[in-house]
Amino acid sequence: MKIRVRDAHPADVKWMSENTEGWTVTVEKQEGAASLAEALHALIAEDPDQGVCMGWLHSSLQRAVGDEPGYVRLYELYVPPEFRRMGVARALVDELFVRVPDQEIVLSAWDRELYEVWLKLGFSYVPGFGEVSGECGYYGDMVRPPVEATS
Repeated sequence: MKIRVRDAHPADVKWMSENTEGWTVTVEKQEGAASLAEALHALIAEDPDQGVCMGWLHSSLQRAVGDEPGYVRLYELYVPPEFRRMGVARALVDELFVRVPDQEIVLSAWDRELYEVWLKLGFSYVPGFGEVSGECGYYGDMVRPPVEATS
C-alpha cells in the first residue's frame, strides 16, 4: 500500500470527524473543534491507488506571547486501527516536520501510553516543573525542537 500526504480539503471534514477519538472537525472556526480555517496544516494520508484515507493530522500556530517564543501545536494525529503500524503516522509527522523545519513543535495533548511511539516519531520528552530529568511525568511536554539550519 502506498502512502501520499496531501492537504485536507473541506470534503475531508466528515471523514476526519468520523475517524478520531472524540474530536469534531469543521471547515470554519467553531468552539471545541479542530477547524481547517484555524489550521496551520491539516493533512490527510491516503493510498493514492485505492483512494482510501488512512489518517490525518491537524496543527496550529501558537503565536508568541511576551518574551515567550511561538511554536507549532500538533493538535490532533489520528490513524484508524486498520492502518496502524503501516507508516501512516510517520508519513504525516514527517510531512509536518518538512513544512515547519524551523519551528518547535509541541504536542497539544498526548496519551502517556503512546510515549514510545512519540519518541520514535521524533519527539523528545521535556520534563515539567519539578520533574526529574529522565522521568515521564504528567506535566511535561513532548517536543520536536526546531532543526538548526546547516551552512
